Amino acid sequence: MGYTEKYTPCGIIDEDSGQLFYINFGSCSYKTRDFIVDTLIQWWKTMTPEQKQDTELIQIQVDNGPESSGVRTQ
Repeated sequence: MGYTEKYTPCGIIDEDSGQLFYINFGSCSYKTRDFIVDTLIQWWKTMTPEQKQDTELIQIQVDNGPESSGVRTQ
């Protein structure tokens, strides 16, 4: 009671136009690679066969925050 669950977005954006193609929200699994893969699969399912055929390159850029910054304490 009084606890609010935090949801984190994972989105697919066309970098050339800035258009948001797809967005997914996760709560407990947002820090896992499964969350990213699930988002990619769901986005791919929303595409028409023509859009899939026109897709030449998918570049994945991830900002995992401080958990994966590469800076570790000793």
